[in-house]
Formats: sequence, C-alpha cells, structure tokens
Amino acid sequence: MVLDDQARLASGREELGLLLGPPNYGAYEAYAGGHFIGRSRGWSSELTFGYPEVFRVPRGVVGKDGTVSLALRVRRVDWATDPDAKGAPVSGVPTLGAYPDLANRLRADWSAGLFSEVPQLALAALFGFVCLHHLLLFGRRRKQIEHLWFALLALAFALNTFATTYWIYEVTPSRGIAVRLSGVTGHLAAAFAIQFLWSFFSRPISQTLRAYQLSHVALAAFVGLWPDLRLVMATEPARWLWLLPLLVIAAVRVLRESWLGDAEARIIAAGGVIMVVVEASEVFRNVLHLPWPFGSSIAAFGFAVVIVAMSLAMSLRFRRFHDELDRLRFRLEDEVLERTRQLAEARDEALAADRAKSEFLANISHEIRTPMNGVIGMAELLGLTALTAEQQGYLKAIQVSGRSLLALLNDVLDFSRLTAKKLEIERRPFRVRSVVEECLEIMTPLGAGKGLALRSTVADGTVEALLGDQQRTRQVLLNLLSNAIKYTSAGRVDVGVSSRLLDDGRVEVRFSVSDTGPGIASEDLERLFVAFQQVDGSASRKHGGAGLGLAISKRLTELMGGTMTVDTKPGRGSTFHFTIVGETSDLPLPAPEIVERLRPPHASSLRILLAEDEAINRIVVLHMLEQLGYEADVVSNGIEALQAIERDTYDVILMDIQMPEMDGFEVTRRIRSAKRDQPHIIAITAHALSGDRERCLAAGMDDYLSKPVRLRDLQFALANIA
Repeated sequence: MVLDDQARLASGREELGLLLGPPNYGAYEAYAGGHFIGRSRGWSSELTFGYPEVFRVPRGVVGKDGTVSLALRVRRVDWATDPDAKGAPVSGVPTLGAYPDLANRLRADWSAGLFSEVPQLALAALFGFVCLHHLLLFGRRRKQIEHLWFALLALAFALNTFATTYWIYEVTPSRGIAVRLSGVTGHLAAAFAIQFLWSFFSRPISQTLRAYQLSHVALAAFVGLWPDLRLVMATEPARWLWLLPLLVIAAVRVLRESWLGDAEARIIAAGGVIMVVVEASEVFRNVLHLPWPFGSSIAAFGFAVVIVAMSLAMSLRFRRFHDELDRLRFRLEDEVLERTRQLAEARDEALAADRAKSEFLANISHEIRTPMNGVIGMAELLGLTALTAEQQGYLKAIQVSGRSLLALLNDVLDFSRLTAKKLEIERRPFRVRSVVEECLEIMTPLGAGKGLALRSTVADGTVEALLGDQQRTRQVLLNLLSNAIKYTSAGRVDVGVSSRLLDDGRVEVRFSVSDTGPGIASEDLERLFVAFQQVDGSASRKHGGAGLGLAISKRLTELMGGTMTVDTKPGRGSTFHFTIVGETSDLPLPAPEIVERLRPPHASSLRILLAEDEAINRIVVLHMLEQLGYEADVVSNGIEALQAIERDTYDVILMDIQMPEMDGFEVTRRIRSAKRDQPHIIAITAHALSGDRERCLAAGMDDYLSKPVRLRDLQFALANIA
C-alpha cells in the first residue's frame, strides 16, 4: 500500500496506524513488512464477534518510496464462512493514517453502537431489579410461590436482553458465549413463564404441558453444554419455532383468566397478550427472515409491557385497599393514643406512688429510729448502773421490746428495698467462723432464757475467709436462729457450717440451723417463704411476727448467689439450710481476744463535738461518751457546728444529718472545703435506707453509725481514732 501525504507525516512522527475492518467468522494476525503488528480480538475463541482493529505500524517497515507491505494470517471458521458468498477474511477497506486519529474514530463508532442500545441495557437492569424485588417478597411470603417463579422469569429476561446487545462484548469477545447465553435464557424463560402463569392463576399443569415445559429445560441444557457451536446455531430456527406452542397456550390461558377475573386481572392479561404478540413477531422474524423496521430485538420490550401491566394492576389494588387501610390506621392510631394516655397516667401514678412510698419509708424510718435511739440508748446506759433484780427484769423487757421493734422496722425496709431491686450486696472479705460466733453470742442470752442450748460445728476443711457480704450473711443467720429459738420450747439449736469448691473456682459455704421444735407440716411449706404469711396465721397463734423474716432471708441468699431450703417433719424439728457463693480471701489471723474495756487509753485526749438537734439523743450520746471516758461539746444545729469549729479545734465530730438551719451534709462539705486541720467526721443518723451510708461517705464523712447507736459500735468507731 502507498502512503498518502498525511500517512507519510504520521510515519515521520512514529504515529503511523493501520485500520482493518472486523473479521468475518474468524480471526486474523496482521504483519507489516514481515513484522507482526497485532491480532484481532478473540483469536482463540470458537466464534468471535467482529471488531475493527487499529495497529501501530513501525517506521522502519515503510519503504523509501512511501510504500508498505501488508500481510494477514487468517484463522477461518469454514462452516460459518463458506455459506456466505461475500465472506472474506476482513471486511471493509484497510486504511493507513495517524494512529491517534484512527483509534479515536474507532472508539467513537463503537460508543455510538453501545449508546444506541442503552434502552435495552436499562431494561435488563430493570428486569434484574424486578427479580430481586420478587425474591424478597418470596422470602417474606414463602407460601406465595409465584413470586419465586416470576423472579426467575425476570432474571432469565434480564440475561437474555443483555446477551442480545453489543454490551455483552464489553465483557467477552466471544460471539459463541453470547449465542449460548441468549439461547439458554430464552428456553429457561419459556419454562419459567409456564410455571409462573399456572401458579399465578392457581391452575394445575397437565402432563402434556409439563412435558413441553421440560423440553425447554432440555433445550437450554443442549445450548449451554453441547460442545459443537455449529449444531447449536444450525438448530436456532427450529428452536424459535418451538416457542410458538407456548405463545398460543399462554394467550389462551391469559384471555380465559381475564374473562373470569377482576379489573386487575384484565390489565395483567392485556400486558400478557401484548407480550405474546411481540414474542410471536420475534419468532417469525428470526425464522422467516422477514423485513424488520427496528434495528434490534424488541422481545425485551414485550416483557417490559407485562411488568408495567402488573404495576398498574397492583396500583389499582393498592388504591382499593388504601381507603380501608387508612380507616383502620386512623382508628388504630386513636386507640393507641388513648391507650398511651392511659398508660402514661398509670405510669405517672405508679411513679408518684413509688416516690410517696420511698419518702414515707424514709420519713417513718427516721421518725421511729430517732426516739428508738433514746429508748434503746437509755436502756443500755441504765444497764450499766446498779439495779435490783426487779429493775433488771423491767430493763430486760424494755430491751427485748426495743430490739423487736427495731428488727421489725429493719425487715420492712429490707423488704421494700428488695421489692424495688435497690438492695445491693457488698463484696468484702470476712471470716466465716466469726460470723457464726457473733450470731451465737447475740442469741445465746435469748436461748438461755428458754433453757435452750446453742451449739455450733464447723466442718474440717471449711474455708476460713470469704469475699462476700458479712452483714447480710449475719442477718440471714440471725433470723434463722431467732426463729429456731422462738419456735423451740425445749431441747437445743445447732448451727453447722461447711464449704465446697465449685467448678468455676469459687467456694460455696453452707449454713445449717437445726432445732428440736414442733416441725412444719408439708401443706404449710409452700407458704413458708411467702411475704406477710405465717405457718399459723390465726388470731390465736402463739408466736407473733410480720411474716417477713424468711421471705427476706431467702431473697438475700439468692442475691448472694445461693439458695435456701428446709428439711422438716412434724414432731421432729426442722433444719434450715442456706448457701452463699464467693471467692476465697486471705485475711490475717485475728489478734488474741482481749478483755473489753470501756475506757480505752488516751480517751480524754480526743476533742469531740456532738452536733445533734434532739435533746434526748444528745443526752444518750453524751452519757455513752462519758461511759467510754470521753467528753464532748454540744451544738444543736448546723450553723452552731460551723461556729464551734471556727472557735476551737476538734479531733472528732459526731454529726447528725437532719438538723435545723443547715443539715449535716452541707456542714461536712463546708468543713472539707476549708483550709484547716480536718477533723474525723462520724455520721450518727436515723437515715438508714439503702444508699444513705454511701451518701454520707460521698459527702466527706469518714464513718457512719445508724440510730439507735449501740455503745459497742460507738466505742469501736472512736477507738480506731484514739
């Protein structure tokens, strides 16, 4: 070939290019001046799609006379080329020119072809979206199987539409793959269409129709798996004709159902008829090669009409249901609003009642503990004086009654906290044996008054110390001992302790309290741990009580990770067992027991200020301090306490919380914020609800004693400071 002037200029710039038309049913390799310059796309494919190609031509192959020798090595597909009389290795006229210009022209032509088939690509994407939508519907409504078949039908049409456009050659250069994909999806669409239509109209598929359906599945397998593409393409006209029975059967079924159905069914039927007509036109065009006014296949548009018809039908159906749904929704909203209002009122009333209950419990606790501090404190001080035997009897009655009233108050408060789930369990190390000994020390005088012997047994290998709640453990054990002594008229009460290692590494400690009392009947066991119920609830019962002790003890045991059970037989006594769970703890051995002295050394060296507004409580605390060898200054409100601190320096302040003028919390905060020597502040208060101790410590106090204050507790609190 002879180069023109523009080609010569391009060659001089090393930009000479060769444009070759697409190969007809084959592929080629191009050579210039004996040098290989490239090959067409899909060289190794069974049957390629013909692309025009642009190759760079080296400057060295151009002769001095401006000519270049070109040669092609052709791979011919004879069964596709020979029937075409005009078949040639390369279509079009070879063109030499500037490589960038030729490449740009080639890209522009190819882009124009792709752009012309954007509608088909959009339809393929639409069909894919419809497939996904109906798969989601099927996932929610598994019984409506027609959603699954329509989703598969939409997927088949999406792939078929894509396979019949130029866009598939952006994925693969093989025309064989496009032919096979188009054929497979076409036959599968026929099979899915039968399954969908007959499922949608709830009609059984006859054996003849099922055989016809399976024939399309077999043809899809043939197109996809047969190794010889030539036979696949040769049978294409016959396979197109095999679609005609489906079109006829589908048209008859759709028209029959539209005659029997409602407006929505007739709209869907109309779309189905249009699709049948479009598909029939496609069949005749491909079989008879009739003139066609369109540049490409319109089968996808037929299926798009069906989707539009289904959308219109669903829109009408939704519109018909819309008013009824709105009416139901409005009525439901009114009912929900009314119910919400009622619930809000009930919630507010419940919250108000809970707040009122909490305030009442806090107030009643404070108001009862304040005079109880005077009663029990004075009784304890009176017991330190010389009394006659008759006076000691009276004093003992006062102390027993006071302790009973205080125990009842504590039970009510504990039950309230347990009910409100506000009771928290502490986790501090304590000695198991010490808890048992302390409880026996407390309860021995009560048992001795009835002539009962109290004994304890600690099994070998029992853990020495445990990480848990010592106070609540003592409370449960004291309650069981108190009940055992109360209901046992003669004999003894035994306490047993043992422990075992659990699989998770924690330790379970088991306490047992046995008595020789009357026992409990089996029909009464179900009421044993129920709050406010007693085994004997009659007006003539021998023993009093509010019926809270065992209920509280059982719930406390469960909060500590354990259980509570009972073994009993009428006439043979009872044994109550409870367990607690915790980690082992290493505590130093207790110091040797020393005889208690009321007057510790250096007692008089402590400067003490008592801030208490109740006159009787002031007398009680002052006399207790006197018995312990201390002296104290006294103020009756928070303002006086601050003034006293300004005048003098104190080592200890015994601070009441609820005082006139200024409460103990505010006084403590002001003391802690001042830049002076800080005294040791001990709260002495009737506030004994859950969280009161923590509030006192958080306010800056160092210790906490709840009223009624025992002489022993006050002694220990001051001894640590002294």
